[in-house]
Amino acid sequence: MNGTSKTIVRLAFGAVVGLSAGCKNDAGPITEVDPERVYNQMCARCHGVDGKGVPEVAAAIPVKDLTSLEVTSKPTENLERIIMMGQNQMPPFGEALSPRKIQAVVGHIRKLAKVQ
Repeated sequence: MNGTSKTIVRLAFGAVVGLSAGCKNDAGPITEVDPERVYNQMCARCHGVDGKGVPEVAAAIPVKDLTSLEVTSKPTENLERIIMMGQNQMPPFGEALSPRKIQAVVGHIRKLAKVQ
């Protein structure tokens, strides 16, 4: 690469970096998602740490046993949609959780079902 080409590449790279630095919607660096932690923060208060449901909550509203065949037989996309949009008494979490975190929660739910 000659001197002129190197200069053009540097200018183009600088322009991209400069434009992205001014971005107001920058999500920041990618961080590791801990599925169990996200589940415990967002889901365990109703579904319990083991996924079987918190009896006190289940006495007031219907709470699914996340380890049941009814839940575990659902396709991953359906579970992700339910978490994102909510269903029946369950509120939507699409604004609180990123798609990566929702995928991680579904993975954790599947893990809970296998541990039982």
